[in-house]
Amino acid sequence: MRIRNFRLEHITALVHIQQAAAQADGTEAMSEADFEAWLMDPELDALSNVFVVTDDDDDVHGWGQAGTLDGVTGEVVGYTVVQLRHEPEAYHFLCQGAVDPEYRRQRVGRVLLVGAMNRARILSAEFEFEAEQEGLPIYFEALLPVRDPASAHLAAMCEMQPTDDHVPVGMQLYRREL
Repeated sequence: MRIRNFRLEHITALVHIQQAAAQADGTEAMSEADFEAWLMDPELDALSNVFVVTDDDDDVHGWGQAGTLDGVTGEVVGYTVVQLRHEPEAYHFLCQGAVDPEYRRQRVGRVLLVGAMNRARILSAEFEFEAEQEGLPIYFEALLPVRDPASAHLAAMCEMQPTDDHVPVGMQLYRREL
């Protein structure tokens, strides 16, 4: 398994994963058009803030830069999106994505969540001083499916607590301060 930056050719795979995960989790899936529009929104900056996990075989592709042969990638099996929201009371880095149900319980969600948290830490360095001066916390948040029993365990591993915030049906928002 490898975490990679999103590329435009991943859109079809991400739509499929999002819809398969929504069906498995009993949540509402975005339409293909809405999902693509979301990824293409310039404010999201998908090329920098969306990550995918591929199912590369480490034994087959154990060479080259970063352990892979340039141009050789496996099938996309999960993704995550990191979005910054600045509200008057705090900064929020929201992580949301999905793992193909066939690849769950194989640490894909963990890789994505840790990668998203690392991206949030890097981005927060740009305004951390100002936030501290203003007395505003910086939160890392993840929207995880309630129906997946691994969600609560994954959140606890990342020291995240459930919130009472209003979220889409079938989802739970977890939060921790960065």
